[in-house]
Amino acid sequence: MYKCKEIIELISHNMEESLPWRTRMEMKLHLLVCKTCSRYAKQLQFMNKALSSLGEHGLAHTENCQLSNDAKQRIAKKIQQAKKTEN
Repeated sequence: MYKCKEIIELISHNMEESLPWRTRMEMKLHLLVCKTCSRYAKQLQFMNKALSSLGEHGLAHTENCQLSNDAKQRIAKKIQQAKKTEN
């Protein structure tokens, strides 16, 4: 039986290419039992679909998007706070 860390790797690998039959069945069995890995798999599938959709529509409509000054200031503030906590 696979451990959660191995299942996470298998889930990602399975999205790129097909896994052997036995490995897929063991992964599915683990996903039936483990809610955390099952949730991870669903999130990964959602992100994959969202990114695929974004690729289909292209990024042309986002090229002219700009952040407001308020948003830029908030981001800069968060970056400064993060740097302070690192030190």
